Amino acid sequence: MPRRTSIEAAVRAGGAELAGVRVFDARLGDVRPDPDGDSLFINVRGAAMLAAIGRALARDYPADHVVTVVSRPGSGDQTVRALTIADLDAPARMPPPLAVFVPAAPAERGGTVDGLRAIMARLRGPDGCPWDREQDHRTLRRCLLEEAHEALDAIDREDWQDLASELGDILLQVIFHAQLGSERGEFDFDDVAARLRDKLIARHPHVFGDAVANDAATVLRRWDEIKREEVGDERADDLLTGVAPTLPALDRAQKVQRRAAHFGFDWAHVEGPLAKLAEEIEELKAALGAEAPGAPRLEQEIGDVLFAAVNVARFAGVDAEQALRTTVERFARRFAAMQGLAAEQGERIEGMNLEQMDALWERAKNREQTADNREIGR
Repeated sequence: MPRRTSIEAAVRAGGAELAGVRVFDARLGDVRPDPDGDSLFINVRGAAMLAAIGRALARDYPADHVVTVVSRPGSGDQTVRALTIADLDAPARMPPPLAVFVPAAPAERGGTVDGLRAIMARLRGPDGCPWDREQDHRTLRRCLLEEAHEALDAIDREDWQDLASELGDILLQVIFHAQLGSERGEFDFDDVAARLRDKLIARHPHVFGDAVANDAATVLRRWDEIKREEVGDERADDLLTGVAPTLPALDRAQKVQRRAAHFGFDWAHVEGPLAKLAEEIEELKAALGAEAPGAPRLEQEIGDVLFAAVNVARFAGVDAEQALRTTVERFARRFAAMQGLAAEQGERIEGMNLEQMDALWERAKNREQTADNREIGR
């Protein structure tokens, strides 16, 4: 058995710390040892407690990770068995008390960030994955964007297990870029974490300092002020153009408007942006009557209408991107319902005129609203 003499000494000492081994008293409840180091559980009082330890370990260790279980350690009838973590969830048929020695997991198998970093280093290594070895910061751009959108989709569907998986995919992108930065001598994962730590502390003086913020609006205002101080006065003029151009257009419009409002360039009341929206719609009508389809002026006027609508959304406290996303999803859902209603009649919407399709649309809309009302009434 690994380190048998040291383990038995620890058991007799009632859980004293050993050199390089963390000792846990199983009677104290749920604990999660660090897979990067050796651990020892003492005072395990039977199969149920052993199974609980197995389930706790399964969160951070591979199921086939081998541990050593000692029955009646230090006594004359001591027995020792090597079991996998998966085996701990079944009755071990060993008389208590038990001690469980858990050796460190291989770096690539542990459920820690360091384990993930070790995996990525291997994937990028000489004997790693050809695809991973070919990537650089630019080729991964689309992957990062797609993973973020898939996480947003999981949130919209309120599928929290899927969200956990999608967040893992986003973390993969962070670790991947950090590995690339490390290989080029630019930055590594520790630099990423350190900069995030410093930013969180600096931008939350109401938590880590003496500042006071009693509401979220104050927090956001102070966040922008601190950010401006961080970039310096010489870059103050870039605070609008510095909004990431890769953001979805509605998101970027709303963020640009918020920053402009921070400098005082804003309407006093919602009537202002509403009037501007009406004005832009009239200009679009005029352009539609004078320009050919696809003309640059039409693109400009439609852009002005959308920008004005985003401003109204901002005053209404509505996220414009999410509002449009919800509307598109509702449209797609109702259109699918139209197709279903047409099929119930033995027809296809491709052969219907607009009046017939409008009638199906209203039926689909009413059916959805009725279902929503029933859900609210529960």
